[in-house]
Amino acid sequence: MIAFGYLIKKFDFLTEKEGKTISKFLMHTTFPALMLVSTVRIKLEPSLFLIPFIALTLGSSLILTAWFAFRKYPNRLRGLLIMASGGFNTGLFAFPIIEGIWGRDALVYAIMFDIGNTFIVFGLIYTIGSYFATKGIEKVDFKAIFLKIVKLPPVQGLVIGLLLNVLGIKLPSVALDFLDILAKGNKPIVLLLMGIYLNFSLDKKQVQAVVKVLALRYVFGLSAVAALYFFAQPSVFQSIMIVCVVLPVGLTLLPFSDELNFDSRMAALLVNLSMLISFGLMWLLVLGLKLV
Repeated sequence: MIAFGYLIKKFDFLTEKEGKTISKFLMHTTFPALMLVSTVRIKLEPSLFLIPFIALTLGSSLILTAWFAFRKYPNRLRGLLIMASGGFNTGLFAFPIIEGIWGRDALVYAIMFDIGNTFIVFGLIYTIGSYFATKGIEKVDFKAIFLKIVKLPPVQGLVIGLLLNVLGIKLPSVALDFLDILAKGNKPIVLLLMGIYLNFSLDKKQVQAVVKVLALRYVFGLSAVAALYFFAQPSVFQSIMIVCVVLPVGLTLLPFSDELNFDSRMAALLVNLSMLISFGLMWLLVLGLKLV
């Protein structure tokens, strides 16, 4: 799908301008549907509520480190690099792999990790991106940023899904079927966008910045792997968490970059490279540490 997206751009069937329209469509339809159907179906248990804090701790530590590591970069580039440092691609990258290796029941651990990750993505990453998008141009209005976050369709999908789950309200099967179809469309659309924005013509400073972001993410990720391996009891929970902490850059970086007028080509490169690295690293950990 990524190669297909790249080819249709290469042969001028679509351009990056159309990519922005596709990105807007994704943010208002398929992505909120995915958030809703994922959260409405999980079985919430008190013992699972520690898991979101793992994502929150790791994501916030990465963002805090990136805030200082990239302080000498221009505002818009700094905002993009900080956004790329925190947040993980759980739903589209991890869910299919985890289900294939450990079975559907193991998905509950990944979904709980993704709840914490969602708070990082929409609570911190989007806020920081909005801050740097307006810094030096106009007065930063944090109240307006907060209201903007609350109104984001994916956030509303998450909140509605959790409320329905907690209150035990079941949606009609027709509604769930409709949302399932939308949710399944999220993955191919995002992969298509990655191809449309894929571009290797970056200058030296941008390439160095990409390398720094990836190095930061995987140093923190492998440190978390070591902590989980030596201090957590061998279990499915331990295995899933080891996979989750080395996941690639969240795909939300693409639509966020579009909305905030950051460099979408650089965002696509960060997402694509991190997916390749995480895929190889994940299998090395699964086989090397005998997680199955």
